[in-house]
This record gives sequence, structure tokens and C-alpha cells, in this order.
Amino acid sequence: MKKYIWLSIFILTALIGGAVFAVREITYAQFEGAEPSVQTALDTTVLQKVTAVEPYTGGMDGFFISGKDELGRAVYIWTQDEKVVATAYANQGLTKEKAIAAAKKPVWSKSLVRKEIAEAKLQPLTEVVHATPGPVLPKAKTEFSSAPSKFVWELYGKFANGESGYTYVDFKSGEVLWQIQLPEPK
Repeated sequence: MKKYIWLSIFILTALIGGAVFAVREITYAQFEGAEPSVQTALDTTVLQKVTAVEPYTGGMDGFFISGKDELGRAVYIWTQDEKVVATAYANQGLTKEKAIAAAKKPVWSKSLVRKEIAEAKLQPLTEVVHATPGPVLPKAKTEFSSAPSKFVWELYGKFANGESGYTYVDFKSGEVLWQIQLPEPK
């Protein structure tokens, strides 16, 4: 009887270990290049503990890594080609909740927006699917490159008119720098 109990425990342990390994491999396979980017961020910045990693494509193709420094402060790191390209403490800008609130009651940033888009009617986001902070890199050719804080919140979701799209708000002020509606697939 003891033999069957030990055999059952061994098989159960092997299955759980295999499942954990499979989930880890599937996760990293979706984010190819994430592991070395995270290691670079850990080795070269104040980052001590990683809490989340996700792809970031707002003006660059790389990764957004959030975590904590040795004092427990929330820090954001962005990497591209396994190099750190920007770092910011979360308390330097709006929280995710405040950025979402700003996108739901959008206000054009008058001093930053091109005249022709300042005339366009802003669409409030009614449903936010994804919200990620991001850097405005010096060489990036983006419509929100004039952000005074050099960081933005990229918010994707449904607008009040039913269309889907992106709203980019300044990281510190919450003013809208750029908004784009995506055509619905037919």
C-alpha cells in the first residue's frame, strides 16, 4: 500500500512540475526576447523585483517591465533590442486609474497638438481594454513626440462613438496628445 502512495505522490509531483514548466515556456514563447530584456533591466537599473512584463509598441518595439526597486518603490523600465531605453518611477506621473479617468474626459493639450487635429472632436474612451505607460524616445517619429514629460499613457479601447482606437495622454498632466480611431474590420 505504501508503494502505491509514494508512486502516486511521485506521479503527481511530476505532473505539477511539468505543468509549471509548460506554462512558463508558453508565456515566454509569446514574448520572445523578454527573458534577456528583463535580465538586462535587472543588471543595469534600480529594478530589484519584476512584477509584470509585456510587449510595448507605442513608437518602438520592445518590452515594458514594471517592478520595484530595493526600497519597494514602483519603477517602470522599457527595453528595445535587449537594451534599456527608458526608466521612470511610477510616482513621477499619473496612476493607471487617473490616466484612464483622463481618457474618459479628454482635453486636448492646446500647446502640443498640431492645429489641424486640435479642430477634431475628441472621443472619450468608454471602455479601456489596455493601458500602458511608455517613453517618447528622441528619435521616435510619433504624433505625440512633443509630450513635455517625455512619457505617455497609451490607452486602447472603445470610444463613445462605438469605434475602437488609441488615446495617448501626457504621463504627468493627463492631457490628450494624440487620438486615433481604428477602422472596424468588415
